Amino acid sequence: MTAYVQIMRPTIMGVVNVTPDSFSDGGRFSTAAGIDHQACIEQAIELARQGARILDIGGEASSFHRPGVLPVPADQQIHRVVPVINGLRKRIREPSEIDPATIISVDTRCSAVAEAAISAGASMVNDTSAGEHDPEMFRIVAEQGCFMVLMHMWVESPQHPPLARKNVCDDVFGYLRQRARMAMAKGIAQDRILLDPGIGFGKAMEDNWRLIANIGQLVAEGFPVVLGASRKRFLSTAIADLSLGEWDQRDMATALVTALAAQRGVLVHRVHHVQLAAMALAVNAHFPRVD
Repeated sequence: MTAYVQIMRPTIMGVVNVTPDSFSDGGRFSTAAGIDHQACIEQAIELARQGARILDIGGEASSFHRPGVLPVPADQQIHRVVPVINGLRKRIREPSEIDPATIISVDTRCSAVAEAAISAGASMVNDTSAGEHDPEMFRIVAEQGCFMVLMHMWVESPQHPPLARKNVCDDVFGYLRQRARMAMAKGIAQDRILLDPGIGFGKAMEDNWRLIANIGQLVAEGFPVVLGASRKRFLSTAIADLSLGEWDQRDMATALVTALAAQRGVLVHRVHHVQLAAMALAVNAHFPRVD
């Protein structure tokens, strides 16, 4: 069975942030000596046991698109993610560990990081810039025959804070359609391309909800769609239960959005709380899809 066959049904992508500054779990794997790679590996394996079939390993916090946040150099990202990917690949080979068909994804905009991660065992590149940040990215992915997630983002700045856009769905989906065509022109096979609307990346709260409500339009483009709404700030408005902590509220809202998105044909759900997402998809499986 190929990895592509796996992504023909709703699939959970578990998030493993190998960073000291990610917004929801930054520093979790940091020690005085640096990153605790073994702890990252164990966390990834636990997510796989809970139901994640894609493990997304990232060495740069996604907040780089916000004002005042500096990007992480490629060599530092490599130092963070490659030992984790190497360790995971070794553990995946052991039958008693996790499903050998588990996909390892590297979350990076840099071709050098992608190339090092692929050499270590990754078979998917999750590029938040949709291949725009690094002109070598498409070539690397095409040559290696990997999957590639193309994500949309608007970069924030003090002069350009997130503002609701009248034609947000047309703008975002049209951009992703164009980037998919560009990727194919550079040699990436159509069945290796996934599209992500970039929930929370430079979008206003209204934009995020509108994109999710109309995600079926993106699904209709014919590429597997990735939704990364997990723990995003806009979810805090959906569940206002003071008996729950902030992250519990966001995780519950994420699970609800996961079920709704699956109803509209989204295949890959990028989440932090895998167990809740798995339960949401299990319940959703009992209902006919809404077209």
